[in-house]
Amino acid sequence: MKKILLITAMVLGILFLTVELFPAVDKDDYQVIKKAVQETSKVEPVKEVKWFKVLVTDTRTGKEKVKITMPISLVEIFARCADNKEVRLGRDGCTLNLPELLAELKKVGPLAIIEVNEEDETVKVWLE
Repeated sequence: MKKILLITAMVLGILFLTVELFPAVDKDDYQVIKKAVQETSKVEPVKEVKWFKVLVTDTRTGKEKVKITMPISLVEIFARCADNKEVRLGRDGCTLNLPELLAELKKVGPLAIIEVNEEDETVKVWLE
C-alpha cells in the first residue's frame, strides 16, 4: 500500500513539475478558434422541393432529347389519384406506397434521384 502511495505521489510530483514545461494555450489562439466557430456558416434548413425534373440528353451531340419540368404538387396529385398507390417491385411482393415515398423524398429536400448513363443517352431524374 505504501508503494502505491509513493508511486502516486511521485507521478503527481512529476506532473506538477512538468506543467511549466508545456505552455498553456495562448489567449490569442483561443480568440482565433472562438472567432472561427462563430463565423462558420450556420446550418440552413432544408429547402423546399418545388420541381420534379427529368432530362434525357444525347451523349454524342450533347443536345437535350427530352426535358420535363413539373411542379411537385402536380406529381403529388398524380400519386394520390393513381388507381394503384402500391407499386410492386419484383416477384418477392415488396411494395412501395407512392404518396409515402414522395413525402419522404420531399422531406430530404432537393436531390438527384437517379442518373443513368448509356452509350447514346444520359437520363437524369431529380427534385429541385
